[in-house]
Amino acid sequence: MGLTEGRHDGPDGTDGALRPRLRIAAVDDHPALLAGLRLELARLDDALVLVATAPTVPDLMVQLAGAPAPDVVLLDLRLGDDSTPAGNVAALLEAGSRVLVYTEGRQHAEALEALQAGAQGVLLKDRPVATVAEALRSVADGDTVSSAETAAALQVDDTLTSHLSPQERRVLELYAGGMPARSVALRLGVTQETAKSYLKRIRAKYAALDRPAYTRMELYRRAVEDGVLAPLPAPGAPAPPVRPRPRADD
Repeated sequence: MGLTEGRHDGPDGTDGALRPRLRIAAVDDHPALLAGLRLELARLDDALVLVATAPTVPDLMVQLAGAPAPDVVLLDLRLGDDSTPAGNVAALLEAGSRVLVYTEGRQHAEALEALQAGAQGVLLKDRPVATVAEALRSVADGDTVSSAETAAALQVDDTLTSHLSPQERRVLELYAGGMPARSVALRLGVTQETAKSYLKRIRAKYAALDRPAYTRMELYRRAVEDGVLAPLPAPGAPAPPVRPRPRADD
């Protein structure tokens, strides 16, 4: 994320607090849409800088060769080349950018593919630019964008935990099973902040499915419902293999 800051105007037109500068890129094969997006983002928040636009992900990579990766890339699902949403998301993540899907809608299967590959949310192109701006900042912070479009995409798949990546499922298993975040981080070989980011994304995904899980105990219930954890036995029942019991949140 860039270190410089820009002034963000509040919704009433008054000056807001200085906000961190974000480098944004967009991949879409509609030049008029990209031009309009650049203009509207600049008017709304000069800390959101659209540094590059391209019709395909490879074209974007060529443009940005030798430059720092954008903080977030807005990605259209259907491009003019033979690429797939999963392939495009994977390429952008490998390059060091987070991904927000930007679509015309009615592309739920493709959106689900992008989410499973690591995109952090789905927005329709007819959403107000202020909504897009807030979504970009949420994605840059590591959060999943909770929107009707994200929820619709996740509901395409009929497997209960398909909305969780393998790493997110593992984090849920460990944390809901009783491990503190720092121990989860050590077990997975990541930083504590990364582990907390996974937990934010897990909670956001459950909220998008109208299955909120704000506390550890609620995450435990979701994990049991989805088969990630075995339920604790009833009193007097034979004990299952030992598993840490969930602990109340601090």
